[in-house]
Order: sequence, then C-alpha cells, then structure tokens
Amino acid sequence: MYLEPYLNSYYKSYQNIITLSDMPTGPLADMVAMISAPKLSPFQQSSPFASNIHNCVYVLLRYPKSQGGAGVSSGALKRSDMFMGADDIPSVFGYLRTHGYSIDTELTKMMNKSRIEIGGISDVRYSGDRKMICMFSFISP
Repeated sequence: MYLEPYLNSYYKSYQNIITLSDMPTGPLADMVAMISAPKLSPFQQSSPFASNIHNCVYVLLRYPKSQGGAGVSSGALKRSDMFMGADDIPSVFGYLRTHGYSIDTELTKMMNKSRIEIGGISDVRYSGDRKMICMFSFISP
C-alpha cells in the first residue's frame, strides 16, 4: 500500500491518494478500482521501460463499489472525497485488522530500512514520489 500524488483532472489539483500494487483478495477488493492516472506534469515523458501504456493504477476508494463507488470513470472524479488519502490511513489500518487482514510490520520495517527504495519515482509509469505505507495480506477466508 502506497501514498502517492495524483492529478485530479476535474479539479485541476493534486491529491495524495492511497494506491495498491495489485488487486487485493478479500473484502477490500470491493473498495479498490483501477484508474488511468494522468501525467503529473506536461513535461513528464514515458520511460522506455514503461509496460503499462495506459498508466493504470489500483486506488483505494472511500466508498465500496457495491455502494456506488464503482463509477470512477463515469464522473466520479467530480467527488473530491472519492479516494482515500493520508488522513484516512488510521481508518484503513482499522478496516484491515477487523476484516481479516494482517499488516506485516516486520516486512514493512525491513523494506523501509533497506537501501533499495520501495516506492519513489517509477520507471514504468507516471508517478510522483510515492511512499510505502505498509505491506499486508488477507488471512481469513
């Protein structure tokens, strides 16, 4: 799970939103959608290593898709509170713990202390300086 800048093209402003590296298993999947993230700047160029031509990213939605959060591409960007952000991290941790997920604190600590940067500026997509929040997994079936 990461926190990274996102250019909301409707409001023409930047937001720091919570993103995921892939679609999670378990109930959290109902709160995750894939969006195409625009360039953060008109000066950004696509890397020769980019494999994600549509620059898609998994984002954590404030509302479950089953309750109307699914319309990310159909005008939902007009809602300024559509995506979870930094202020929501404590609530997200609470949700993960109460819905059968395990936050891997040891692995998160190890990766944050590593000399290998996890997050940062991507070579394969338009991204700003994303920061790793934590690593987690679904443990309850």
